[in-house]
Amino acid sequence: MQEFIQNEIKNLFSNLCCSKCKNDFDKDSIKIIETQGNLMICSLRCTKCDKDFGEIIFNYNVKAHAHNPMEIIEGPAPITSDDVIDAHNYIKKFM
Repeated sequence: MQEFIQNEIKNLFSNLCCSKCKNDFDKDSIKIIETQGNLMICSLRCTKCDKDFGEIIFNYNVKAHAHNPMEIIEGPAPITSDDVIDAHNYIKKFM
C-alpha cells in the first residue's frame, strides 16, 4: 500500500487534530517513508499551520476492512520541583 485514502485518514484521525491550530488531518498530512509488512513509518505534518509532528508508526493491516480510530495515550505526569529536589539530594548523597 503506497498511500492512504481520505476515508482511512478521516477514520484513523477522527479523535485527533493539530494541537497548534486544531485543523483536521487529511491525506496530504501523512507521507509514507517506509513500509515493512504491516508496519508503516510515516511523517505527520499539519497542512494548515505546517506544524511537524515527526515520524509515526502504524501497524496497519491492509486486509482489514475497518480500522479503529487512534487515541491519545497520555504520558507520565510532568516532574515537580519536589522531584528535582529529591533527585538533587539523592545525587548529592552519593557524590
